[in-house]
Amino acid sequence: MDAKRLLLLFLLAATLLAGGVVGVAFYYLRPLKAEPIAREALRGLRVTERPYGLELLPQAPKALLAFYPGARVEPLAYAPVLAPVARAGYGVVLLQVPSGIALLGKERALEAQKDHPNLPLAVGGHSLGGVAAAEVAAQAKLPLILFASYPEGDLSQEAFPTLALYGTEDGLLPPEEARKKAEKLPKNARVVFIEGLNHAGFGAYGAQKGDRPATRPREVLWREVAEEVLLFLEGLGWDTPPSPQALR
Repeated sequence: MDAKRLLLLFLLAATLLAGGVVGVAFYYLRPLKAEPIAREALRGLRVTERPYGLELLPQAPKALLAFYPGARVEPLAYAPVLAPVARAGYGVVLLQVPSGIALLGKERALEAQKDHPNLPLAVGGHSLGGVAAAEVAAQAKLPLILFASYPEGDLSQEAFPTLALYGTEDGLLPPEEARKKAEKLPKNARVVFIEGLNHAGFGAYGAQKGDRPATRPREVLWREVAEEVLLFLEGLGWDTPPSPQALR
């Protein structure tokens, strides 16, 4: 085989390999878009786009919950669960993170806090977003809310308020694994397994590969998750609205 033909074959192989790499990257990094029902959940709320994410603010918020999305999940997908929290009097920020990976934008929650310095801050996250939230909470000693997630490091000697919600039908973080991971949570963390809930059921972005189907209507499950979040936030004692200057 002459050198010219060999070079052409090499270039063809390199092109095919590059195309395959791009295809695989596109498949695994493609965004998980919010379903239309997520946008509908925002009706009646004051919604503002900020550099760090989407703010849902009541008239006089008691506090601010900054929420990190799961890997590649559009932040809006969590509106069906967290919009009721905003309607109950808590500001919610659906954080926008680089390339849909919360670990690349851990500072986003603190950016939101800078815009509302008079509001107490809690952080939360789903799946990989919860890993980022746990790291931020551990560093700043902030209340923490986890959806199908756990801290990367051992926080069992910490004592900041923590709520960890898991689903009994989660195919990506099965209950037996979740119970083991929950041992790394701060002491006195509230751990709840919601019957019939799967991994993707914490938001509205469709099915997720490797997950199991939910066994109860998702609207019912969303309501139960929101109720747990509100119960946790109310227990923090942030029930006195701050002055209007807290809103910016």
